[in-house]
Amino acid sequence: MPEQKQKLTAEHFYKFFQCPHWIWYDLYEDQQKKKAVPPLMQMIYEDGLRHEKEIIASRKFEEINTALFKDLDEAFLATVELMKKGKNIYHGVLMSEHWVGIPDLLEARPGKSNLGDHYYAVYDIKNSKEVKDEHKFQLVFYSLMLEKIQGVRPEEAYIINSEGEQKSFLIEEFLDYFHLTLGNIEKILDGQKPPPFLKSGCKKTPWYSLCTSGAQECRDVSLIFRLSQMDQHRLYEIGIKTIDQMASANINELQAQLENWNYDKIVRFHNQAQSLVKNEMLVLKKSKFPEVKTEIYFDIESDPTRGIYYLLGLLIKDTTSKKEAEYKYFLAKDKSDEKRMWEEFCKFIEDLEDFVIYHYAWYEKQTFDRLALQYGVKPVVAEKFKNNTIDLNRAVMDTVVLPLYFYTLKDVARYIGFQWQAADAGGAESVVWYNQWMERGDQKILQKILDYNKDDVAATLVVKEWLEKQKPKMQREILPEM
Repeated sequence: MPEQKQKLTAEHFYKFFQCPHWIWYDLYEDQQKKKAVPPLMQMIYEDGLRHEKEIIASRKFEEINTALFKDLDEAFLATVELMKKGKNIYHGVLMSEHWVGIPDLLEARPGKSNLGDHYYAVYDIKNSKEVKDEHKFQLVFYSLMLEKIQGVRPEEAYIINSEGEQKSFLIEEFLDYFHLTLGNIEKILDGQKPPPFLKSGCKKTPWYSLCTSGAQECRDVSLIFRLSQMDQHRLYEIGIKTIDQMASANINELQAQLENWNYDKIVRFHNQAQSLVKNEMLVLKKSKFPEVKTEIYFDIESDPTRGIYYLLGLLIKDTTSKKEAEYKYFLAKDKSDEKRMWEEFCKFIEDLEDFVIYHYAWYEKQTFDRLALQYGVKPVVAEKFKNNTIDLNRAVMDTVVLPLYFYTLKDVARYIGFQWQAADAGGAESVVWYNQWMERGDQKILQKILDYNKDDVAATLVVKEWLEKQKPKMQREILPEM
């Protein structure tokens, strides 16, 4: 009797895009090594269900009896019976061989199929504004099962986003990419462990520590920051599989072998490999920052489950005084309070003179643009913000190479010795605390949120002040050869 294949579900596509090892570890690794699901992930899941219910309330759909989900075969048969009747279905079960899927909505459309004078198209409800590739892959997966069941593949699939907007895409355009990804997932389900690879998506999984240790054990080139899987495959092809091999490679020979890579990319990867191997920092050039009266360090906290930016935190340093930097914040108590918070923040920016705002990475600028679009902003405020902001993440990337796998604020600040007050400090934890504070009104919880944000802006200041003290030890763009 042939061995039964592992069931393939839509969730596997989400996990694959975050980290291919996630699927393999779930099936074949010792489950005691699995970390607990972060509270924020559970919150996002629960909030997604609430969002689904809100959407469903405005539409007429039949819902499969939840008792049937104890036996998916029974739930599938019940779904098919409703499909034969042309009913619109919420959380129907689709099955085809070892494929199993539970799309959010199945909607009947006029047209010929095995079911009669109608066929079905599929919808998913997502609690995010952007439509991501993993969302589309899940819908292609459902649509191909629909084709097996009804004999017709719908041309389009649909996503209802967090704003209630309906987005569609052509299934045909994603089929080649889908089947390539499907082949890789099927190999993992059959027991083939993916090659070592470490990327930022691994941090979202309960297996992150194993992903890291797996790459470390074989000293895989994917430990190099910003090296993609395509880059990894290309380096493998020319015989470079480890950070040691990359560190000892000759730059000119690499350039000859990697003709389609620009020189700066090769140098960056080479420098990063040497930094990891030697466990030493390399300073490429001295950082230069403007001399102003007021330095401001800026960090934003937001809650994706409520679609709210709830805290705009600032650390204000008067460079002409020896006083300690002052922490200031603008807080939204709920979504309806966000506009007031934004207007007060804009007034603060408008009144500034001779200043610079430091932030870390792209999020603060992106959020400013989003809030400006939503609530409006005076041209003078928009210009002041645009012309007086400096991204310290970019400054770090341009001037130093650190023996780190990632260059987040926490990675860099901790490397240079900064410590957050709370052991469980993190943006995800702040979201959980914010929801607890809204529910309970406990000022101690609010203080935890403020303390965490204050640490974030303090870390940003520490990175800036550390960075401006660094200077190259030698006038070379790369580390000495090994």
